[in-house]
Parts: sequence; structure tokens; C-alpha cells
Amino acid sequence: MSALRTVGLQLAIASTYGASKSMTAVSNASTGVATLAPSHGITEGDIMEVTSGWKRLNNRIVRAGTVSTNDVNLEGQDTSSTSNYPAGEGTGSIREITAWTTITGLRPDFSNSGGGYEQQDGTEIDDVRRIVVPGLAEPIVFTFPFHWPAASGWQSVVEAAARGGTPVAFRISIGAKRVYGNAYWGFNNSFGNNGGIAVGSIQLSAVVDETYYAS
Repeated sequence: MSALRTVGLQLAIASTYGASKSMTAVSNASTGVATLAPSHGITEGDIMEVTSGWKRLNNRIVRAGTVSTNDVNLEGQDTSSTSNYPAGEGTGSIREITAWTTITGLRPDFSNSGGGYEQQDGTEIDDVRRIVVPGLAEPIVFTFPFHWPAASGWQSVVEAAARGGTPVAFRISIGAKRVYGNAYWGFNNSFGNNGGIAVGSIQLSAVVDETYYAS
């Protein structure tokens, strides 16, 4: 078994976005191909937020793969299932993330929760045992404690995201590996006590599954 150590982990928040570009089509393929408006400016390796009629793609943070004129591969996005991705319904827009701000001073004892399912009562009158069926999936929530006070270099960016009320992208880096997601941000800048150390915390409530790239 191989274990991925979190030593050296870095968290960053998207601090600048480019203008939205129309996405007029997305193919059903093992790697979905988005057709963008002319002069879109996306190049291979760019990180994009996708807005799509497909719920499983909507709000995803995706890396641009091969670019051929207006066709951009959505690296790591398998859209081949027409049950999950009905043909012709994935149109929307993209916007490039053009700058990130790294969050410093994080403590190593971060955590996440959620990912299970709401429990719905499916019991019928003639059952002898209560039946529970899964409902919607619970959101993933990350909690990152930081050494209080927050560093001025990132505090204003995180505060703006927390007050904005809309999802803002995050990036988790562990060596060459990257995890991208989109989340509502919470910022607790009222210090608490952790073993005699003053700490605050950042909370990320994910609105979509994360996208993972090994390199």
C-alpha cells in the first residue's frame, strides 16, 4: 500500500477570473470536448470554471487539455454517458482562473466531513423493520485551522469570498499533485484555543466533486 503524506500541503483560493466565454457544445466522450466561442484565449494547461446544463459538470474546476482552434478537451471529465450527460444539454460557459492566492499559516490538523447520504424513511406499513433509503449526497466540508491572526496577504481575499455568497474555486497542492474544487467559503477570524495556541479557521463547503490531477 502507498500512502500520500500531507506534509507540505498548500491551499490556495482563486483570486482573479477572466471573462466568461460561451460554450456552445460539449461532446459525449471519454474526455469531453467543449466548443468555445472564437477568440476564447484558452491554451493547454489553463484552469477553468465550467458552467454547464449538465449538473455533473456544472461548477467543475477543470484543466484544459489539447486545444484545437475552438475545441478544448476537458481533461479528466468523462461525459460519455448520455444518461448522466444528455446529448446537447451541456452548453453553458467557461471562465479561466487567472490568479491564485496561497493561504499561509495553516495548521496540519485539517479535516473533512460529509460525503454520505441523507437518510429517507422508506418503511411500509407491513414492514417489521424500519427501512432507510439514501437521499441526496451530503456536501464535503473541509475545515482548515490557521495560526491566528490571519496573514494580511490572503485575509482580504478569503473574507471577500466568505461574504460574497457564491462559490469560489480552491486548489490543494501536494507536491506535483493537484486537487481543484469549488466551494462556499467560511472564515472564522475570532480566535480560539488549541492546546495553548491561538487559532482561527477556514471552512470550505464543496458544491461539486473535486477534480484530481496526478501531475
